[in-house]
Amino acid sequence: MTVRKLTSSAAATTTVLLLCGAILNGAAASPAAATTTGTTTATSTTFATADPAAAPAGSGTPATLAPPASGTAEAVVATPAQGSAPATATAAPGLALSSYDAATGSAVLAPTTTGAQSPSARADAPAAADDAAAAVQPGQLIDSPPTPAAPQGALVAVTGVQPGADGKVVVTTRPATLPELLGATSTSLHSAVSPSAFQVQPRIGGIQVTTDLGTTEGHGSVSGSLGLTADATVPLPNGSSAKLSGSVSITPAVDFSYQGGLGLIDPQQARIGFSLGAHADWHVSADLSASTGAVRIPLATYSASPVVMVGPLPVVINLNFTLSADIAADGTVTLDAEQAYDGQWGVHSDYVKGPGWTTTTDPGTSTVTPLRLNLRGSASAKAGLLAEGSIALYDTVGVKASIEPYLRAAVNGSIVLDGAGGTPDINGTAALYGGLDINGALMARLAILGTPILSADLPFLAFHREWLLASVSTGPNPPRLVDWTSLSSGLSDDAHSAYLKTRADWDPYALKASCPDGSRLIGLSHGGDDGLCTDVTKADLWDAGHAYLVDHGGTYVNTDWAPGYSKAQCPAGSYVSGYSRNGRTMGVLCAKSTAPLGTSTRTLWFDKGDNRPAVASGGDFAYGFAKGQCANDEFVAGVAYSQPWWQLWAARPYALLCQKLA
Repeated sequence: MTVRKLTSSAAATTTVLLLCGAILNGAAASPAAATTTGTTTATSTTFATADPAAAPAGSGTPATLAPPASGTAEAVVATPAQGSAPATATAAPGLALSSYDAATGSAVLAPTTTGAQSPSARADAPAAADDAAAAVQPGQLIDSPPTPAAPQGALVAVTGVQPGADGKVVVTTRPATLPELLGATSTSLHSAVSPSAFQVQPRIGGIQVTTDLGTTEGHGSVSGSLGLTADATVPLPNGSSAKLSGSVSITPAVDFSYQGGLGLIDPQQARIGFSLGAHADWHVSADLSASTGAVRIPLATYSASPVVMVGPLPVVINLNFTLSADIAADGTVTLDAEQAYDGQWGVHSDYVKGPGWTTTTDPGTSTVTPLRLNLRGSASAKAGLLAEGSIALYDTVGVKASIEPYLRAAVNGSIVLDGAGGTPDINGTAALYGGLDINGALMARLAILGTPILSADLPFLAFHREWLLASVSTGPNPPRLVDWTSLSSGLSDDAHSAYLKTRADWDPYALKASCPDGSRLIGLSHGGDDGLCTDVTKADLWDAGHAYLVDHGGTYVNTDWAPGYSKAQCPAGSYVSGYSRNGRTMGVLCAKSTAPLGTSTRTLWFDKGDNRPAVASGGDFAYGFAKGQCANDEFVAGVAYSQPWWQLWAARPYALLCQKLA
């Protein structure tokens, strides 16, 4: 990958910040690429997956992205869809929502004409009000693009009408649905969103926003990107601080498709989603002391409300993104890093009548390149540029997701990469890892689509991958570095045990994850398939013969430590070093300990929220999900599991049996 250098230095509190920037850049445009002077000895790693399935083709009404409105946006007053035909716009005079209370459904429509009225016009105002009131009838739909009174737009059905003063119309309404608006129409759209449509709000000082409008073409397609540059000092725990500088450019795009069915119940198919791509260059320097935990520093928020025109009918999409720096350290380290990131990704939820909703993540491509790095100390440090986004139809959120490309560095001593092609200067041990985390959920409140509604969010399987960029060691044997390894088996097996990779599949047909040899499981997430391994307090715990077994049915349960839940538990003298899930059954991988283990146990529940030590090392290994984590002097001896009411096909852990190491 060629890397574009900026005048301001770039890195990601290690390399992570750069990676995260990629999250924001839309997949609708290719990531920017340029050349950098000189060569670097740092390793470049590319992560790629297959392209996502194309959105359902729309053979009916074409959809276009409307240009940003100039002046007050008029509402469409329409007769609801009948049979296979979409709603029909009426000949109502130009009206716009001047006030709207979503809680009560009350609204006021006002004429869009402005300016001083002549005496004769004022005299005719009562007649004009009567005409406007006559044009708006109960049973009709009001389809409004964003206005100051309804910033997210509004789609409502009229239940009552009263003429008001100055040509205004006072109405009572109820929420309407897209089937009432679009009927059996089929339509689809994938389009970049114009940078001019976004409002960007810096969240800290030292942030500047730039906009490259590019060229605008027909049919709603645009080019250009949103830019953000930073030169700021941000506070960290314990009175320390981090210096951030660099830039991110992003190009968001939206996916929308709809295929109506017969009648006005739910559609045959629908899709809502977004894609992002980015180029980022970041420079981060900080003195990190002790365990900072995860520190999230919001940099800027992005919001836009593009309007999709399905024939003459507007459909309002609302996009919101927050870009944050994410820094964590376990130990004491001085960090000065420069990094580049290019990538693109996407997420969308699809509805098919019958099976219902499914959500798909496309990790796309992500390339991280450390340009310069100076790490000194004894710690494990992780840094990323986290992008969190959501997409909504009108005021009903459809999908939320977060992505964090990051760099994790473990160092005991020092390592210096000068970015000029020289030999790295190493004293002690150091390892660099690139990683990508994606989490999110389909919001079960899409009443606007007329689909079956649930009362909770539906998390989709998280995506997590981490790959080694470089590992070096020289000089005298340094003190041991504590290893923290996050696991994710949501999409495929996540095997970190070198020994087990040479053996037969320890739980065929199940999705599973295993800790590095000698490490133990110390944490699990409730909503996803994420775990956390460590060798803190006690390293190389596995016995020399690598004996292990798998338990699913609680064969070794000698006391009911989680009443009402199924359990998988290891026998005495063994510890959990992996986990598996096969539909509604969970299993634990039990490794025989090389040393005697303690007998003191406790039940740790985490289904209602995080239950972790006050200073929890290992970082947020399952962002967005409730997590349980045993103490540093404990190990996981068992897992209690069941099926959430909203996910009866998948077992989820509810509690851990934490046991003392000694």
